[in-house]
Amino acid sequence: MVTETDFQQAIQLIEQANYVLMTCHTRPDGDAVGSMRAMVDVLAGLGKTVQPLLLSPLAPWYEFLFETPLPVLTDDIPLEQFHNGRFETCDLVMIIDTNSYVQLPEFDRWLRETHKKVLVVDHHITGDNLGDVELIDTEAAAAGEIIFDLIKHAGWPMTNRIAEALFVALSTDSGWFKFANADARLYRNAAELVEAGANPAIIYQKLYQNFSPARMQLMVRMLQSMELHHNGRVAVQHILRSDFDRAGATGRDTENLIDECQRIGSVEVAVLFVELGEDQSRGHSGFRCSLRSKGHVDVRSIAQRYGGGGHKMASGVNMEGDLDQVKKTILDAIAEQMRDLDSVSKS
Repeated sequence: MVTETDFQQAIQLIEQANYVLMTCHTRPDGDAVGSMRAMVDVLAGLGKTVQPLLLSPLAPWYEFLFETPLPVLTDDIPLEQFHNGRFETCDLVMIIDTNSYVQLPEFDRWLRETHKKVLVVDHHITGDNLGDVELIDTEAAAAGEIIFDLIKHAGWPMTNRIAEALFVALSTDSGWFKFANADARLYRNAAELVEAGANPAIIYQKLYQNFSPARMQLMVRMLQSMELHHNGRVAVQHILRSDFDRAGATGRDTENLIDECQRIGSVEVAVLFVELGEDQSRGHSGFRCSLRSKGHVDVRSIAQRYGGGGHKMASGVNMEGDLDQVKKTILDAIAEQMRDLDSVSKS
């Protein structure tokens, strides 16, 4: 849990800052960008100059949160400018929804070299202690809950737009309140945000009833690849580069598609392998492996074994090798854990 001292130190850092550079993990999700949107407004209301910066492009269904597109490192801001003083005048760096170098590609190099003060807001267990001040609450369902607590501790105004942004953060990281992390605290916070102006019906429509035809085609191709293993307890799917090309989709279109096969009653663990772009120096592409659990299997421990991380019920890891190799590696790890858990339950 975050202590009163932690909050006061964070508030002091913000109050002393004039120019805040803000970012989140690569492949930004609703929690990350909802929390960023809320803090952009908070900081602007305090008279601060604030520059949000993404490390990879934003999915289209989150674009409604921002009036103008956020700059993306390498796409909009050349690495040469970034490393050669583009943000030299900032006096506070705010990192939201991660505390790990590996989740901050290219930004991590700059962060290791800079002497700027760093404030981290995160709810993951894994981390590299990046901040001078860290608001870490591993019991929070979303980083947005910690932002909400920070706003209340500081007594900063809660506008309709801040409430909407934080509702996006809370709702997306809890699977629209259906994941196991949707506890009483989350529902209380969500209720407060509704009272402050968030409209759940409109937010749901923008987030979940806004598929492009390309994304729908990509989902169809993914579902056609589905295999069931271990007596239907594990569902495995994949998306290849050729699937993106044929559907006219991009990597952003994969978000939350893994959840579809969890509709099958017997499925305890869902796995989605997404082929990455080719690494010319290594001669192969590799795969992004996303894992979801209904609670019995700890997928975070599996992801951590191969250099990834996340939560017990939702984690991910990048893996080298062809599809058959990475699939066997992950299926063996899941089977091993299932055997251990089943033997305990029978004893």
